[in-house]
Parts: sequence; C-alpha cells; structure tokens
Amino acid sequence: MWSLHHLHFMLYVALSCVTCTADVIQVFGYEGRDVSVSCPYGGGYEKHEKYLCRNECGSRDVLITTSQTNETKYSIYDDRRSRIFTTTISTSRFTDAGKYWCGVTRDLKDVYTEVRLKITPGM
Repeated sequence: MWSLHHLHFMLYVALSCVTCTADVIQVFGYEGRDVSVSCPYGGGYEKHEKYLCRNECGSRDVLITTSQTNETKYSIYDDRRSRIFTTTISTSRFTDAGKYWCGVTRDLKDVYTEVRLKITPGM
C-alpha cells in the first residue's frame, strides 16, 4: 500500500528533473557547455553525503562528493531545503555522455538513481 508520503515523493521526483522515466533521469547537453545534473532525494537524507559517479559506481568511479564541492571538471551543491543536489559538469565533451549514478550514502546500502547523459554538438 502506498503511503501519502511515498506518493508525494514520487510526484516530487517526476517534477524535479529534466525528464524521468522508470527511475532514470535523462539529461541533455551541448558539447562545450556546462551540463547540470539535478538529483532529488527523500526526506531524512538532508545531512547525508551525496555524490555523482559513473560506470559501476565503485570507489574509483566517484567523480565528486558533497564533502569535496569543487573539482576541476565537476562541482556539486546540495539544496537541503528542496532535497535536490546538483552536479555541474564543466565544458562537456562527447566522451562525457553515458550512464551516471546519483548516490546518497546510508549505513548499509547507498541509495542510487540512474542518470543518462546525452551530449549533442555545440552551436
């Protein structure tokens, strides 16, 4: 049985990202421009660390975490009030296209949302 809180969260997720299909966030960007990946998360995780990773999302695949905030190519911001963390990929390239994961740390198993990034030629 679906709780009202769960239904509210699902509606929030659907409206918060560029395009969502079956728990996959679709993001589109232009080569040479910055691309932002917005990742909604549920209540109760506001103080947990968030991150963006690629591939299988092992420790070597993590690109940036909220404890890092800025790397050369990636930056991240956690809006705890809206419960959305946003990672910006600077000066995107075709090689940046592919599968990513939004992650939220938890004690036993992290929470993941799949992200598909498509890059098209710049103007």
